[in-house]
Amino acid sequence: MASSLSFLSQPRIRAVTKRPPHPSSSFLELLRVSSRSLQVTKNKDLALIARVYQQEVASVQGENLVKPDFKRLCKEGKVEAALEIMNEKERNGDQADLLDIMNLIQVCADLKLLEAGKRVEEYVMRSSSKFKSSIVVLNNLVELYCKLGNTNGAREIFEQMGLRNLDSWNKMLLGLAENKEGEKALQIFSQMKEHGFRPDWSTFLGVLMACVCVGAEKEGQKHFESMSKDYGITPSEEHYEAMVDLLGRCGKIAEAKEFAANMPIDPNSRIWETLRNYSKARTPGKLGYPVSPSGLKLGNMKRAKDILNTNHRRVTSDRSKAYEKLRSLTKEVRDAGYVPDTRFVLHDLDPEAKEKALFYHSERLAIAYGLINTPPGTTLRIMKNLRICLDCHNFVKILSKIEDREFIVRDNKRFHHFKAGNCSCRDYW
Repeated sequence: MASSLSFLSQPRIRAVTKRPPHPSSSFLELLRVSSRSLQVTKNKDLALIARVYQQEVASVQGENLVKPDFKRLCKEGKVEAALEIMNEKERNGDQADLLDIMNLIQVCADLKLLEAGKRVEEYVMRSSSKFKSSIVVLNNLVELYCKLGNTNGAREIFEQMGLRNLDSWNKMLLGLAENKEGEKALQIFSQMKEHGFRPDWSTFLGVLMACVCVGAEKEGQKHFESMSKDYGITPSEEHYEAMVDLLGRCGKIAEAKEFAANMPIDPNSRIWETLRNYSKARTPGKLGYPVSPSGLKLGNMKRAKDILNTNHRRVTSDRSKAYEKLRSLTKEVRDAGYVPDTRFVLHDLDPEAKEKALFYHSERLAIAYGLINTPPGTTLRIMKNLRICLDCHNFVKILSKIEDREFIVRDNKRFHHFKAGNCSCRDYW
C-alpha cells in the first residue's frame, strides 16, 4: 500500500505553497470508500484515487507556479523563456490565453525587442486559428513591427489578414507615415476608402503625417479641411501640429505662423518649437534646413572592412572595443569629406573640445558596438529618447554608404532609415 501512495511524499507536491482548492465532488466520493475497499487487494481503487489526487495537485501547482513564472518572465523581458512555457502548455494539450499573447507583444514593444517579436509572430502563425485569425493579435503585431522600424514585416502581416477593421488600416497607415514612407501611407489611405472604411481621428493624423513626409502641401490642406467638412471630425492639437509642420516643411513660414495664430485652441509647446526651427535660416547648410556637407566623395567611400578589422587593437571590454571602432569609423567618414558641425555643441568649449563632444554622442557608440557584434549586412536599430542632432545625422548617412548597411534610428521625433548614403527623411531633420 505504501508503494502505491508514494507520490504523496514527493518533494514536488510539498512545494505547493497554497492549500488545494476544495476538491471536486468525484474526488470526495472516492475518499468516502469503506475501509474494506482500501485493503491492499483493492489496487484498482487505490490507483484511481492516486491519479485523481495527482491531477488535483498538478492543477493547483500549475496555477500557483507556472502562471506567476510566466508573468515574472514577461515583467523581466525574458520573452524566449515565456514562449517556452507557452510551448510546454501546447505540448500538454493546452493553449495559451489570448491575454498571454498580448502581454508578450507589449513587452516586445516596450523593450524594443524585434527578434523576440518575430518569435511571438512565429508562435501565433503556427498556432490554431484562435490566434492567427484574431484581428486584435494581428493588429498589435503590425503596430509592434512599425514601432521597431520593420515596416516590411508589418506589411506582410497586414496583407495576409483575412479580415481587417478600421484599426488595422490605421495602424498600417500611421506606421508607414512614422517611418517616413509617406507615399505608401497615402496609398493605404486610398485603399482603405475603396474598401468602404470611414476615416476617423487617427486616420487623418496619419494622412497629414504622410503629407509632411512627401511635402504634399495642397493635398494636406485638402484632407485637413475634409475632416470637419465631410466627416464632422474636429481637428485636435496633433492635427494642427501636423499642419504647421507641413507648411514649414514646404517653406511657407509666414503661412505657418498665420495658421498657428488663427488656431481655435492655444498652440502647444511643440507647435512653437516647430515654428522656431523653421523660422531660422533655411539656406542650404544652415540650421532648420539641413543638407549633406558639400564635397562628399560618396563615390569613392567603399572600404575593405577586413582591413579595418585587422587594424583593431585587442581590448578586453566591450566599451573599449566600441570606442576603438568609433575612432576608425570617424577617420573613414572624415576621409569621405565629413566635417564636424560644432554648432550643435551648446557648451562653451574650444573647437577641438566641441569636436570631441560630438564624438561621444550615444547613437555613434551604439552603431560602433553593433558593427562589432553583428555579421556584415545586418540592419542595426537604434532607439533614443532625444532628437538626433544634424551632425550625427550627416555622420550616419555617410557611414551607411561606407559600411553598406542600413541603420534605423528612432529619435523622439521620427524614424530615420539610413541606407546607401541617404536617409528616408530626405534630409528633413
